[in-house]
Amino acid sequence: MRAAVAIESLKDNPYFAEKVKGIAHEVNYLPTRPDHDQLQLLLGEYDLLIIGARERITGDMVRQGPVRASVVGTLSVGTDHLDLPALAESGIHVERCPTANVQSVAEHALTLLLALSKHLKWGDRLAADGRPRTELPSLPFEVSGKTLGLIGYGNIGSTLGTLASAVGMQVVATSRSRQSGADGNVRFGTLRDVLEESHLLSVSVPLTDETRAFLNADTLADVRPGAVLVNTSRAEVVDEQAVRDALDSGRLAAYGGDYEHAAPDLVERPNVIVTPHVAGLTVESNDRLDNELIDRLVAHLKG
Repeated sequence: MRAAVAIESLKDNPYFAEKVKGIAHEVNYLPTRPDHDQLQLLLGEYDLLIIGARERITGDMVRQGPVRASVVGTLSVGTDHLDLPALAESGIHVERCPTANVQSVAEHALTLLLALSKHLKWGDRLAADGRPRTELPSLPFEVSGKTLGLIGYGNIGSTLGTLASAVGMQVVATSRSRQSGADGNVRFGTLRDVLEESHLLSVSVPLTDETRAFLNADTLADVRPGAVLVNTSRAEVVDEQAVRDALDSGRLAAYGGDYEHAAPDLVERPNVIVTPHVAGLTVESNDRLDNELIDRLVAHLKG
């Protein structure tokens, strides 16, 4: 089996490097990340292709062939950069890293929620300009005793729920499989229930046709006035114009996100904090991502 690794730094992880040699007789670490044309060539030249979330594999790339690859491993939790139906139709198996950065993202979401509830960005600007605290729009508030709404109760959402409970928050969540009942300290409800009840909201859902821009003007109209909203999913699950309008009206008191290319006029607001898609990137999660992916690839290829 011939393997191409699109992220050259993976060769510096001894665990990964040793494991990949056990499933491929030839391993080529690419010196630069492949563009669209290079990626299409790689699909025709290698049996195993290991990529990251930057590399997009479209249906056209697969259909135009020729395709030699039988397995694609992606160093990411999400798979929205891959045309999964087209890959499956071509007999290409996909592996990803579903749990490696869960703790990192959950901690990042909690950090954004706390930073926004305490007006940290606003306060930092005031201090930097030598202006008084009386210019804050309102006093910060404690999250203990408040309700956190989890939109999405997968690995990240459930971990965030545990962290939030530890600091005294009440937690209510949406789940695709449950709209009532409880899981320990977490209650379940409909999306509308969660939006109406929650002082703070965190979104952690995969990007699909169903979730694209599902937080829009209509859904945000159900948000409890003055709520804080944080999105650690893909940017596209939230309609940024609807967020602007909700901030202007006071429906949202603050907004946080973790994705690249947020609109500058949104990011510059003192009650908005956006980080450049770094929630899942920590010292610990980087090693876990590499190792989880290669372990899953080995398990698949060795049956």
